[in-house]
Amino acid sequence: MEAIQEFIANILPLLRLGAIVLGAYAVLLWAASVLWAYRDIRRRTEDVSVQVLAVGIVLLLPFLGIPLHLILRPPQTLAEKYERTLEEEFLRRDLEDQLVCPECQRPIEPDFIICPHCHTQLRRHCDTCGRVIDLTWRICPYCGSSQTRGVATRAESHPVVPPVGVSKQ
Repeated sequence: MEAIQEFIANILPLLRLGAIVLGAYAVLLWAASVLWAYRDIRRRTEDVSVQVLAVGIVLLLPFLGIPLHLILRPPQTLAEKYERTLEEEFLRRDLEDQLVCPECQRPIEPDFIICPHCHTQLRRHCDTCGRVIDLTWRICPYCGSSQTRGVATRAESHPVVPPVGVSKQ
């Protein structure tokens, strides 16, 4: 009987030390979970009240707060939201109609009269009012006058000029 009491007396300090170590580990794990929740919610929202609520849940409910935080937190980080909006903007730009020259297929502006690359006539001036109109229009929408000029494919008033130093043969 004395051997059992002596064994218990020797093991009791070890059990206390083990309980202290496990308790310290649990406190550190709890503190780490609060820090993780704080960092996580800061990456997911800029709303201070939501940040305080998330950290408060994890702080006041040790070990039960983390599953609640994982359920209630916003699904995307702010960086992911920003990347998604950039992707959507680029997709929207791709879907918009880009004006291209019918001859060389290079991009042109909507107010170009002549393609700066291949010198194809894209629009013309009205015979009466002088405003820029489409080549296919038979009547000017601005002044109502009938258009009698034929449709040209190359800019007749802007001939192609050879580069300086090149002689015409």
